[in-house]
This record gives sequence, C-alpha cells and structure tokens, in this order.
Amino acid sequence: MKKKLLAVVPTVALVATTLGIGAPITHASSKDTQSQTIEAKAETRPTLRKGSRSSYVRDLQQSLKDVKYDTGVDGIFGTQTQNRVREFQVDHNLYSDGVVGPLTWAALDENKVERTQFTVNDAITFGKKKLGNNIVFGGDGRLLKDDQKQSYYNLRAANKDWMDQGGTGTIGWFHIYKDGRVVEE
Repeated sequence: MKKKLLAVVPTVALVATTLGIGAPITHASSKDTQSQTIEAKAETRPTLRKGSRSSYVRDLQQSLKDVKYDTGVDGIFGTQTQNRVREFQVDHNLYSDGVVGPLTWAALDENKVERTQFTVNDAITFGKKKLGNNIVFGGDGRLLKDDQKQSYYNLRAANKDWMDQGGTGTIGWFHIYKDGRVVEE
C-alpha cells in the first residue's frame, strides 16, 4: 500500500505545480513587476485561432481595435481577425501565424500600456521639435516595434506651405521614438 501512495504523491505534486503557472508572479528582487503581471495575465488566457468563438475572442478583437488594428468585435475569430493578428505580429516582431498564444497576448497588453505612456501626440511633438512647427503629421496611429524592440510611430510629415499651394506637401515618412529620436524611413 505504501508503494502506491508514493506513486500517487509525485503526480499530485506535478498537477499542483502546473496549476500555479497562471498565478501572478512576484519576486522581492523584481525590477519590472508590471511586465511580470502582463506575462502572467497572458498565460491565463487560451490560445485562439481562426474558428474560435468565445468572450476571449471578443476581448482579443477589442484589444486589437484599441491598439489601432481595426476589426469587428463579434466574438468570432474569422479571416479579418486573423489578418489583423498577423499584421500586429509582424509589426511587433513576433512569429506571424495568426494564432494568439501567450506571446501575442503579452505583446497586446504591453502595447496598450505603452500607448498610455507614449502617445501619438507625444511623437508629433518630438517630430515638430526636430522638423519644425510648419510640419503636419499623419499616420494610422499604430505603435510599432523595431528589431531591437524599441517602440515608435511611423508618421508621414508634410509641409503646410506646400499643401496650401495645392501639393501633397510630403517631406517623407519618419519613425518617431519614445526617446525623441526622429529617423527618416
């Protein structure tokens, strides 16, 4: 009887360990608890793919819409949602398979947080400081990531005077970073 009991104990311990995966992660020595909370939240949500239907799909669609990847919010993971997920994944240097797993959930959550810390208006302010106040900016408002995981907005700059004279006024496209860098595309 003792042998059977010992065989059961490791199985119970293993199950108890795997149940703790989605729990909030806290460490006394942690420097970035917000990032850990985002990762923990992402781990608790299901993997979604084309054909999925649920309130989680509705949450995904709303999150995509919130970060400027417009899609309908109907709770059905169809072709349009899959395409927006792929665009988001490409723009954030993730594997672009259209499947929403922990990494994509975490990137969506992080993007929402970063958008509150670095808005498109902040980027326009940096752009005007670098290129002059006679410049107008436009773009889709998406906060993107470069290969080094640095956040930026991709904005078109146009000269107001040239526009008033009937032209497009376009000077060029610029990546405007949170640290104030303005890099011509």
